[in-house]
Amino acid sequence: MIDFRISNDEYTNDLLELIRLFEARLDEDLSVSVEYANLGDAFKVRITSPKFENFEKSYVFPFEAEGELEKKRIEKRYLKIAIYRTISFLTGINLPYGCLTGIRPTKLYQEIQNNPLRYGKSAHEVFVADYSVAEDKVRLVEHIVNTQKPIRNKRARACDVFVFIPFCPTRCAYCSFVSLPVDRQKKLVEPYVDCLIRELEQTEKYVADKKIKIRSVYVGGGTPTSIGPELLDRVLAHCHFDCKEFTVEAGRPDTINEEIVAVLEKHGVTRVSVNPQSFNEKTLKLIGRNHTTGEIYTAYSLVKDKFLVNMDLIAMLPGETFEDFKRSVDIAVALKPANITVHTLYLKKGSALKLENYDNTDYETASKMVDYAYEKLTSEGYNPYYMYRQKYTSGSLENVGYAKPKTECVYNIDIMEEDTSIIANGAAAISKKWIKRKNLIERCANYKEPLEYVKNIDLMLERQYEFWNGKSSRKSAIDAENVASIALKLDD
Repeated sequence: MIDFRISNDEYTNDLLELIRLFEARLDEDLSVSVEYANLGDAFKVRITSPKFENFEKSYVFPFEAEGELEKKRIEKRYLKIAIYRTISFLTGINLPYGCLTGIRPTKLYQEIQNNPLRYGKSAHEVFVADYSVAEDKVRLVEHIVNTQKPIRNKRARACDVFVFIPFCPTRCAYCSFVSLPVDRQKKLVEPYVDCLIRELEQTEKYVADKKIKIRSVYVGGGTPTSIGPELLDRVLAHCHFDCKEFTVEAGRPDTINEEIVAVLEKHGVTRVSVNPQSFNEKTLKLIGRNHTTGEIYTAYSLVKDKFLVNMDLIAMLPGETFEDFKRSVDIAVALKPANITVHTLYLKKGSALKLENYDNTDYETASKMVDYAYEKLTSEGYNPYYMYRQKYTSGSLENVGYAKPKTECVYNIDIMEEDTSIIANGAAAISKKWIKRKNLIERCANYKEPLEYVKNIDLMLERQYEFWNGKSSRKSAIDAENVASIALKLDD
């Protein structure tokens, strides 16, 4: 436990995330007090701790900022650098990503790379010398940045379309997403699809009217294929946006059959996911997947010659040893899907594992797992092409997508690097408008829960229309008869 005190609470919440990363590996109590002051042309930080008699560390950073937002951003950065260096010294603990707490290390690296005068040194030097990122993690970030270069969006008016279907066969033990077991929500599924289609119709009109170039369509969840071929067919009929990449997260192998595959082929889908998470039968039962390893192989055989396929694996699942995870990686590689994504287990509020107080803080095992995945996959011709980090992740490590050359998922890069607008449809969907000239992102969120989304579809359509068009629509997209129809379906 770290007793953390700071002279001004303006940045406390941001800094506590860094403190928490140390606490996960600390086996003793520690107390630190932080004082800081902006002197105009310099930023001064003073840190004390009773761990050693009369202990004090002082830092003075040169300071120059344009505007209040940049001022706060730089102040937080200097505070994290000073606090990390001090606690690392006091505890002897080095974190793999140093003082970085954000979810997009590659985006930050490229920002520094594109602004060398602002930082006064190369991105590599900033990551190692200032942020204390381990050399192997810097090399991983650089590998990803180099892989992304020919794929990155270069057009200010290009967009992606995201479609969210929040239903699954069952809820996995590690899941905290807005996703509902489809068997328990049968009354909601069709009304949800009705509303989603109306939102997609509005999206189709906007794209056509504004002549927007769509880079990628991504139908995610949940498990979109869990709603069955008829309803999936209806949704996909409104996802034709004249783009080269069209992804559907089939995800759960037990939802993939010949009827589903026929629907995917009918609508020109180019990428699907078949996500084992693990090839160990015991683990699948433990995490509530409710499918067998045999069903993974069957599902993969149905799609492998028709689409580019991604497989997800998770390091640090309950009860798994390094050898268990290694076996899953080796099997996935032997199957030769186009993409393999390696997640490091993270625990979020609402997941069964979090509620059961599952301990995922074994840094050594987590590191060994992700390091093996990197070595194995890169040796077999896969390149890491996108990454992100999350809170409460085993070992404060990363999630990485690997791909065979020329099979990278454009949408995954766009959403992580935030240089492409995303027109998002469905419950919990967050549209993002990228303003290139200012390098800013504006957001517009739909209601999070599927039932609330259905009940408030008029408001959602109006809100999205105003967000993208800058004015109110002349007429609500759903009339009273349609609202009444939806209400009857929910009340039956």
